[in-house]
Amino acid sequence: MSAIPQPIASRQNVLIDVARRLSSTRDLDDLVDHILMQSREVMDCEVCSILLPDGPDEDLLIRSTMDAINATGVRVPKGKGIAGDVYATKTAVNIEDALNDPRHFRPKAIKSELVARAMVTIPLLDGEHCLGVMQAINPNRGGAFNVEDVEVFETFGSLIAVTLSRLESQKKAIQEAETRQQLTLAKEIQNSFLPAPQARLGDIAVESFYEPASEVGGDFYFWHQIDDGKILLGVGDVCGKGLPAALDMARSTTLIASTAHLCVSMSLAGWMAALNRKLCDVMKAGRFIAINAMLFSPKTRRVTLCCAGLPGAQVFNGRTWQEVAAPGNAPLGISRAARYEECVLPPGAGRRWMIFTDGILEVKNQAGEHFEDQAFAAALHRARGGDDFLQGLVDEWRAFAHGAAYQDDATVLTITDHAAPPPAKIDLSCQPETLRLVREFIDSWAAWLALPEAVSGLIVLGCDEVMSNICKYAYCSADGERPACCRVEPAAGSVRIIIEHQGEGLTNGDFEKFVASPSPGRRIGGLGLHAIREIFDHVDFRCEGGRSVIELTKKLP
Repeated sequence: MSAIPQPIASRQNVLIDVARRLSSTRDLDDLVDHILMQSREVMDCEVCSILLPDGPDEDLLIRSTMDAINATGVRVPKGKGIAGDVYATKTAVNIEDALNDPRHFRPKAIKSELVARAMVTIPLLDGEHCLGVMQAINPNRGGAFNVEDVEVFETFGSLIAVTLSRLESQKKAIQEAETRQQLTLAKEIQNSFLPAPQARLGDIAVESFYEPASEVGGDFYFWHQIDDGKILLGVGDVCGKGLPAALDMARSTTLIASTAHLCVSMSLAGWMAALNRKLCDVMKAGRFIAINAMLFSPKTRRVTLCCAGLPGAQVFNGRTWQEVAAPGNAPLGISRAARYEECVLPPGAGRRWMIFTDGILEVKNQAGEHFEDQAFAAALHRARGGDDFLQGLVDEWRAFAHGAAYQDDATVLTITDHAAPPPAKIDLSCQPETLRLVREFIDSWAAWLALPEAVSGLIVLGCDEVMSNICKYAYCSADGERPACCRVEPAAGSVRIIIEHQGEGLTNGDFEKFVASPSPGRRIGGLGLHAIREIFDHVDFRCEGGRSVIELTKKLP
């Protein structure tokens, strides 16, 4: 005689109890154990199992009321067996003789003596998404599962699916919160390796813009004041994105900070080569870092640039932005044997510079155009070189990329020289003891223009010869104030020095006669006038408003 089915009221009580328990469950393992115990009671069967996808291949991992199955961690490969078919089709099946069903699959790992006869298998559905399947095997009353059994099992399964979906959402929310927390921490750590967004380093002002494509990135910027008043600064771009790039960024900025002092005794290119060798020792194969670095020497007013894998610098000459023609060098971290070249920015080229990573140029708008195609030059033209230049450039960059995802990190560093130029003019009484004032005046301008020492020495020498001749000959018989003045007028590619006095002056004809080739008998002019002719590219003697004027022009290297 077959067993009497479990009364409907008893099943309803179990389902209500299960629903109450499932609504408060937060641990998946506890939930599965409870499901299995309750499902066997609800179905009054020999075995109940739940099969949940596990791993990227979506194999179904079996948890059962049979300890022998749980002990071996049995899996059903994707698409195999009745369970795999129900998981794929999302349709329940009720089979009277599962053992002879063509879909039947018994994993070899199952060592139990269970013989599956009647079996009902249901999908655990969350809308169109299948979370797993459940099986009830061999009702205790014998025979097959009836329609009522299937309905009860599906009702039970819908409760379980809701709970599994809730737990999955909670798990995902927790993971996302943990990821956000980790990324926030990583961003804080990464930012700790970067200096402040802007700073004033003596007469040099630096300002930065930094925007990673994701929470953390591989771009960075740096500046370091080192001995002898020099300032080392630059931008870098680590290959890749995310946490690996952020770790390489931290390593790079640390090495830069620890080696910056070497720029006191070696060239910028030499420092870049030394940094490259250190990075080659610590970087993983296939990873590299592109860097643009600049070295400022306020004492000599020399600006040196070394580009390694990034676009060249831009300089504002007072009217327009122009790209600096710099040698291209390999990124760092690829080859210890790499050689690096630098360039010295020409004197008077400008007093504002900009270096940047390629993320600025490569950003695309919704039309698929790159910022560097035309918008970059247009933005530079509109922004000019005012104090709010960087903000204007960033505003245009963001407006250009509005609605498009950033493909790469973006960094810009601007450097502005706020040092006041020397006085444009010096007035003095032309006496032997005051000539040093003119030498110091010319020397200060030579330093301001960052002239090489050999060139500045010659200019000082030439001006000293002019002043000596005025003192000796123009005012040879004069007493009193003997007034004179000297002024400097820098121009693009040259510098003019204008000396005025009220003594007896020369004409251009007199000067040409004095510096003419000497006759066999004697030289007309002294060596000082010949030195003036050799030092300066153009010399002009003239009279203006009762004053004698000497204009000296020197082309800058």
